[in-house]
Amino acid sequence: MTFDISNLKDAPMPPNSVCVYHLDLLEKSKFKDLVIHSSPRSESARATFLSRGKSSVSNLSGIYDQILKATHVTYYQGHYVALFMLGSERWQCEPCSPNKCYKQAFNAIYKYTESSTYKKLDCVAESGCSNSVFQCNVDSRLCFYTQTYDNGEKTIGFLATDIITFVGDNTQARITFGCGVNLVSGTGQFANTYSGIIALGKRLSSRNPGIYSLPSQLGSNLFALCLPTAEAATGSFLTFNKAPWVYGTEAKILKNRQEPHYYYVNLYKIFINDEEIPVDPTWWNGQKEDHGAFVDTGTLISRFPHDYYIIFRYAFRAQVHYPLYQHSIGGVFDTCYKEIEGEEEIQFPSVRLFFGNVSVTQELRLEQDRVVKDINGYYCLAFLPWDLKLTLIGTQQLQGTGLTFDMKNTVLTFSVDACD
Repeated sequence: MTFDISNLKDAPMPPNSVCVYHLDLLEKSKFKDLVIHSSPRSESARATFLSRGKSSVSNLSGIYDQILKATHVTYYQGHYVALFMLGSERWQCEPCSPNKCYKQAFNAIYKYTESSTYKKLDCVAESGCSNSVFQCNVDSRLCFYTQTYDNGEKTIGFLATDIITFVGDNTQARITFGCGVNLVSGTGQFANTYSGIIALGKRLSSRNPGIYSLPSQLGSNLFALCLPTAEAATGSFLTFNKAPWVYGTEAKILKNRQEPHYYYVNLYKIFINDEEIPVDPTWWNGQKEDHGAFVDTGTLISRFPHDYYIIFRYAFRAQVHYPLYQHSIGGVFDTCYKEIEGEEEIQFPSVRLFFGNVSVTQELRLEQDRVVKDINGYYCLAFLPWDLKLTLIGTQQLQGTGLTFDMKNTVLTFSVDACD
């Protein structure tokens, strides 16, 4: 698929916004601007991290701050753009320690020496390095961090600040971020298609190690983003302090003391077409903190508890009137169907998620590409099992859907087709 890059349009943007494209579209067009992308490698690594419930982090005890990357970053005509995930802001910075930065495929490394507004965070004179996630070096006055991810990737750096500009209305804000200067010392290597992280975890107090997410730093109780599909020729945006969509299905955001950064929601029932997939109500009602359902923009494929997935899978297969492919795809997807050349497009059942109660107003209906993933001509059920009792709603199901996170009213609104 090709696009005339001269006709790629930025979405109309409200104040405090940046524009967003899907990396697959931009790679096909050889155009590098604001991007989002979940690769199988990073997606699998993130799911592994979440399923373990811990990270092999050196000199860090802020467990909820250790979240894997999933949406890539690039740089174009002076704009840096980043992946959307929980945790803290982190970027690869130059000058690096000698031979300690990876070569980025599309994007220029952030050169802090060329920024007139860049400042190192003085950990002796300033606050911000006081929690257990970071270590203050009194001699250099730098606030250091060392982080090792579950897939062996490792980053070493220090805290700094700089000014970001929201192009929608040219407003500015100074943010604190991790400036990575050694990113090749781990047993695993970072993919070269991104340069940093935009953290979107819940707004938290200064006592919590997640205080460096953008909602926390901007003091924002509301932000919205839409994850465009690879076919969307118009960009979407990430915006703060304004709800850009006036319609949608509302889910209540629930508190979870074990994982305060995550956006847990009141998932109530799931149907495949008109067939309810039975579930123990305690799984999703927030009464048990090791259960529940949460939305994660850093994971591509949604996850169900293993036992529930088996029931869900068989109910789905029973409603698909095409022969089941008898082998797994990629050793992961176990419910796949082969596209038959010359025949009409395969039609798959709808997956219907209800939040709070079963009613039209509380339904998020998933159709076709939000239900299955096309993998080289095989259409595979885009849900997977894992060993947790949690349910995770990932970006395959949310592509093209506007997400408005309103923490003041503890509501997450799903606006289907908002950016397609």
